[in-house]
Amino acid sequence: MSFLKRAIKQGISDGIGKAVGEAITTAIEPKATELANKAAARIEQEVEKREVAEAAEQAAKEARVKSVFGGLESAFADLEKAATSYATEMSKNYKICPNCGKPSDVDKKFCPACGTKLPEETLAAGAVCPACGKQNDIGTKFCADCGTKLPAAVQEEEAAKAKDDAVMVKWDTLLANYPKWTCGGKDYDIEQYDIDQFRFVAQFEGNSIAAQNAVKQYRILLQENGFTTAGQYPNVEHLYKMVDNTCYHVNTEHCFDGDPDCPNIYFSVGEPTGGFYYVKEEPKKQQLDLDDLKEGLGALKGLFKK
Repeated sequence: MSFLKRAIKQGISDGIGKAVGEAITTAIEPKATELANKAAARIEQEVEKREVAEAAEQAAKEARVKSVFGGLESAFADLEKAATSYATEMSKNYKICPNCGKPSDVDKKFCPACGTKLPEETLAAGAVCPACGKQNDIGTKFCADCGTKLPAAVQEEEAAKAKDDAVMVKWDTLLANYPKWTCGGKDYDIEQYDIDQFRFVAQFEGNSIAAQNAVKQYRILLQENGFTTAGQYPNVEHLYKMVDNTCYHVNTEHCFDGDPDCPNIYFSVGEPTGGFYYVKEEPKKQQLDLDDLKEGLGALKGLFKK
C-alpha cells in the first residue's frame, strides 16, 4: 500500500491512478445508485401522499360548498316557483294596455294612462294555450306543452304592427315628398327637429347586416323615385330631388353612428354645396392674342421675301 501511495504521489504510472479511480467508482456507484433510488422512491411516496391529501381536502371543500349552495339553489327554486305561481294568480285580475304597457284592473275597458282600448282577456288568460288549454307562466310566448303561440304573444305582435302602421300614416303627412320606407325592421319612429328636418328610425334587433341591407334598398328606392347625387361633391349617401324649386335631401351617411342595428335616416330641405344643378367647369382653351397672331404672320412673310 505504501508503494502504491508513493507511486501515485510521484506520478510514476497514470494508468495505475486511473485504475484505482475506476475501482473506487465501480465499488461506490451501485451503492450510491441504490441509495438514490430509495430516496427518489420515498420522495415520490411523500408527493403522492400530499397530492392525495390535497385532493381529498379540495373535494371536501367542494362538497361543503356544493352542500351549502345546493341548499340555496333549492330554496331559490322553491321561491321562484312560488313567485311564478303567485304572479299567475294575481294576473287574473289585470289587463295590459297594448299601447303603453301599463296594467289596469280587470273591470276597466280603456287604459287610464293613455286612453287606449284594453283587450278583453286578462294577463293570465293571455297565457292560456288555445290549443291544449294549459295555463302557462306569465311572459311565455309559446305553450310549454305543445308549442302553440299564446294569445298574449299574438296580441303583442298585433299591437307592435298597429304602432308601426300608425307611424307610416304620419309619414304621409310629415314626409310626403319622400318615398315611404318598405325595407323591413320594426318599432318605427319619426322625430321632427325643425319645420323641414326629420329623423326616421327602424329597429333590427341585433341584425346589423339586415339593417345595412335595408338602408341600401332604401337608397335604390329613392333613386327609382327621382332622387340623385348632386352638388360639387356627389355622394350616394346624400341624395337630392328638386320639386317646384325646393330641394329635398336624404342623408344616410351617419345613419349607423349610434347603433349598428338601428338605422337613423335624416330628411331635410336644402341644396348641396355648389347647388343642385352644379356642373363642373371644363378647362378653358387657350386663346391666341390677335396682335400676337398678326405679328407672327408678318414675321413669316418676311422670311419668304428673303
